[in-house]
Amino acid sequence: MRRVYAIDVELLDDICDSAKACYPQEFLCMLRADDGVINEMVLLPGTVNGDTHSFLNLWMAPLDFSMVGSIHSHPGYSNEPSDADIDFFGHYGGVHMIICQPYDRTSWRAYDSRGTVIPLKIVTL
Repeated sequence: MRRVYAIDVELLDDICDSAKACYPQEFLCMLRADDGVINEMVLLPGTVNGDTHSFLNLWMAPLDFSMVGSIHSHPGYSNEPSDADIDFFGHYGGVHMIICQPYDRTSWRAYDSRGTVIPLKIVTL
């Protein structure tokens, strides 16, 4: 897997807006990166956003090697992954983000497929 080291600030702002718009339900989508920078959300058909969970139809994901992982929101103030989150992380991609309230540029964290925190810079493309 190619190394991902950053996320585009405009995309991060879009993620914050999407999480706020879905609240109190969770927001969930896939992430695409180019040259090591996460730069696009990919919304998959059939995604279910719930109050305590979300469900992503991975069979609806395109065969696209620029897809690097996922982002989802938590309706509370913790961006720590649950056991179910970590289980999902291991199935697709190597970078998974969780954003929590207040859904801003400081309330997210990135994880690898094992649930270990990984650093991502915020950059302007």
